[in-house]
Amino acid sequence: MMARQAQTTSEVPKSIGGAGQGVKIGVVMAFVLVISAGILFLAGQAVSDKRAEGLENQEKRLDLLAHGRAEVFQAWLSELSRQGDRLIKSDLFRLYGAEVDSVGDNLGAVFGSGSGELAEGQGAELAAQLPMMQNMLREFSTYSGFLNARILTRGGDAYIATDGHLPPMTDIQRGLAREAVSSKEPRFSPLRRTGQGLEMDIYVPMFPPDDEAGEAIGALMMTRQVTGKVTELLSNSALSAKGERTRLMQRAEGGYREVTPWTAEGFTDVTARLELDEAGDLPFGARESLSDRDQPVFSLGVRVEGPQWWVVQEADHAAAMAPIENFSRTVTIVAGLGILTALLIAGLAWWVLAGVQSQRIAQEFQALAALIDEQKRFIDSINANIDEFITLKDATGRYTYVNDAFAQAVGRSKEELIGMDSAAVFGFDTAKRLSAVDEAVRAEQRKMTINEPVFLRSQRHQFQISKSPYCDQDGVCQGIVEVYRDITEFVAVQEKNKRLIRRAMEALGATIEAADPYLGGHTRLLAGLSVEVARAMGLPEMDIAEIETAANLSQIGKMFVPNEILTKPGRLTDEEMKVMEGHVDHAYRILKDIDIAEGVLMAIYQMNERDDGSGYPKKLNRDEIFQSARILSALNVFCAMIRPRAYRGAKEPGQALEILKGEASKFDPAVVEALAGVVASPAGERFLAPKA
Repeated sequence: MMARQAQTTSEVPKSIGGAGQGVKIGVVMAFVLVISAGILFLAGQAVSDKRAEGLENQEKRLDLLAHGRAEVFQAWLSELSRQGDRLIKSDLFRLYGAEVDSVGDNLGAVFGSGSGELAEGQGAELAAQLPMMQNMLREFSTYSGFLNARILTRGGDAYIATDGHLPPMTDIQRGLAREAVSSKEPRFSPLRRTGQGLEMDIYVPMFPPDDEAGEAIGALMMTRQVTGKVTELLSNSALSAKGERTRLMQRAEGGYREVTPWTAEGFTDVTARLELDEAGDLPFGARESLSDRDQPVFSLGVRVEGPQWWVVQEADHAAAMAPIENFSRTVTIVAGLGILTALLIAGLAWWVLAGVQSQRIAQEFQALAALIDEQKRFIDSINANIDEFITLKDATGRYTYVNDAFAQAVGRSKEELIGMDSAAVFGFDTAKRLSAVDEAVRAEQRKMTINEPVFLRSQRHQFQISKSPYCDQDGVCQGIVEVYRDITEFVAVQEKNKRLIRRAMEALGATIEAADPYLGGHTRLLAGLSVEVARAMGLPEMDIAEIETAANLSQIGKMFVPNEILTKPGRLTDEEMKVMEGHVDHAYRILKDIDIAEGVLMAIYQMNERDDGSGYPKKLNRDEIFQSARILSALNVFCAMIRPRAYRGAKEPGQALEILKGEASKFDPAVVEALAGVVASPAGERFLAPKA
């Protein structure tokens, strides 16, 4: 009886154990399935997010490149139209055009092919002046680089041309001329292919004397050969990535044509299906290339104001998707390894539950523990040899991990740093700046990079700090991973280079000023005050740097002005003033072929213009003058007035300011107001203080 009871007792645990073992195996398998499903879901979500992020970045990139190229095209077209101002804004041409306009449609009575009556002597006088006007038009066309030019009436009829053998105007050309007259704005013809290459016409309205706001009396038509320029503007820039290209599309009869100046025909029919948005632009999307339906691309187009043009930026579909495909493969491999790891763990558990010998299980766990420990030591050894500081902070801002480099830099042990916060390590002020970024990283759950000065052991360091959120699988931010890169030497080298460039500019200004005894110190004073005024007006640092460079180079053209004019006592004659004003063209000729910012070049070229159009060399109005040039315009006059000349003494700064304020039509009032504030400031007093 006792034997049977003992046997039963021993069998019951086995039975219970067998059932419990089956339940445990089922739980393990369910756990493996859940983990595998979670890994696959996260992998799919990561690939989907990466794809969305990649497409968004691609759209932003193409949009930036397309708008940049469109602005370049727009600036080029504006410059072409402005070249005609030199001719049609002359009083001689305006007066002649007004006289011809008064004839109306009876041009034949003036130029010998029609019948009609004109006022006594009017037709003969206009006809007598025609050869001179034609020679002036021909000289303008040749000097400005146009193939030919014509002066047109309101109705689009040509009465002056550079060549009497020019082909007759088409209805399209007449229509564009009439549009320019009626709208009082320049118009541009579509590009066309000729034996000389691609050509286009520019139509600029012409107004009667002293009546810019009135009706236009005709138009100047200029024909330009643009093959080289269009090819240059379409060429890939340093910003273009592999597989990216810029295309120019032009509306044609029944569709669109791509401008291809490098081909014999000059154009290629657009075969892709295009649908423009309400703004007239081509939205971002995956489609065929403009002229190759077998090549899929991502493209985005921006309309160029004026002609029927679109700048289309394309990126090869395969090249654009390559990073996403690589990421997808990587995620797939990692997910597969994760699932394989889960299966291996399940297999190990199955062996345990299936009754594998405890010693063998213990050995396997020991081997696994040794592998984990080896990997931990490997990771620790990597972190110990990384120069960058690596830290991990929890949600409360306390350090839970620091590497050896960080601990050595702050002069504390790793064990001591665990549990401390930024205030205890860096001090309250620095910690406050860093904590503001921490809050943004946790709230937005995105990586942020900042540049911050940090004092370590009483030495100032400049760090580039990358902060990334550390989140659990539920998306809850558990802490922040920080990587500190010491860029102190890099920043110091940059500052040194800036100082060297500034000194070189100052030395060049001093060399220029040596030619004029009354110009000494003018460039340095102009540069210093211009920088302070630009800062007072809230301009970006890049614009301020361009203004300072332009001020230092502003007098370079005077090296080519005869010394007897530069140093002449008394006022200059009209002829001498023309020679003096030529320093602007000399400066432009010297600097245009140098690798110098366009903003610097235009500031120097326009700094002698005035808001009311009375300046030189182009007699531009305020809206046509760069803001940097308007600043240098007022400051240059101010600096000249407060320094003595051979024919007058120096004025007090207050007197010079009052004179500038009284010339509100010539100088930007905002610049004069900012200058008044600078003059009254400690910085202004320092610049204006007499030099010992």
